[in-house]
Amino acid sequence: YWIEGATVSIAPSLALLRESTSVAQPRLLLFGDPESGNGDLPRLPNLKTEIDAVSAHYSDKALYTGATATPASYRSSHPETYSTLHFAAHAVANRESPLDSAIILGGPADSRKLYARNILAQSLTAELVTLSACETAGSRTYRGEGLLGFSWAFLSAGARNVVAGLWPVDDRATAQLMERFYQGMAASRSPAIALRQAKLDLMASGTTYRKPRYWAAFETFTRVLYR
Repeated sequence: YWIEGATVSIAPSLALLRESTSVAQPRLLLFGDPESGNGDLPRLPNLKTEIDAVSAHYSDKALYTGATATPASYRSSHPETYSTLHFAAHAVANRESPLDSAIILGGPADSRKLYARNILAQSLTAELVTLSACETAGSRTYRGEGLLGFSWAFLSAGARNVVAGLWPVDDRATAQLMERFYQGMAASRSPAIALRQAKLDLMASGTTYRKPRYWAAFETFTRVLYR
């Protein structure tokens, strides 16, 4: 890891200390608020607010929500052509087999999971991937590789920065955090600095969301430019 300003950025693996190429033109690919028949994972009421706040900062965007937010849509959407990928949905971590961790999207019950291992199958050039869901950073640490899970998978696929959560998060607080985070990104801040400022804003909000459990889960994982 290293310190950018007053913010810690994390490169989870020595294998990821290599240079990547980013998409120049800002383009957003967003998957969120999927339709799901899984009663164990109810629909999150604040995802639409988050989606509207994030997408407002992009004129060139593709939004997959409701019935269209499926793993098949991700595979066919050419994610390698987007500068920003954002996921707002449930996720489940698999500690025993981290690459079987999954973002729960829409579609039939037997095909609604976008697995971390699926991410590795498609190269990316994104400057930023945001995983606005629970425990997306990873659930198990491996020597030399750090936390394995979605953050590792997206970085390995070619993304430059991944914002992911370390533990279960509150969807209303997360919507507010993401709104402030993307405001910072729109002001040309780096992901690490924009996330830091978003957290500081919640800390200073005077609401219950000032407490660390509402904002501290999210971290920035970065593919280091190593020369």
